[in-house]
Amino acid sequence: MPLRLLFVDDDPDIRTIVELALGLDPTIELGVAASASEALSALAAARPDAALLDVSMPDMDGPTLLVALHDRVPGLPVIFMTAHGRERGVAALRAIGARGVIVKPFDPLSLSAQIRALLSD
Repeated sequence: MPLRLLFVDDDPDIRTIVELALGLDPTIELGVAASASEALSALAAARPDAALLDVSMPDMDGPTLLVALHDRVPGLPVIFMTAHGRERGVAALRAIGARGVIVKPFDPLSLSAQIRALLSD
């Protein structure tokens, strides 16, 4: 059974890289959104098993989106992507319920494995 992953990032270049990287893994079905509001609108149709969220987005930041996602899908595993990978920031994201954090820039070839490792913790 494939992993249905909802990826949300406002940066079109990052979206393209993630789509290409995760497109190499036939066991991942990727849904992509360019904003938090787009992700919330697509949530019912996407029925994700997990979400991969950018921390910094203009309309609603990743932590706020995590709360909104958990209101609609309690217990949905969420992984954050951020360019700010300081230990304190990672701890704060984990404290609000993140399964883990992937720091940008990331290795596209190991992204799928990183996601699976964080989801199996």
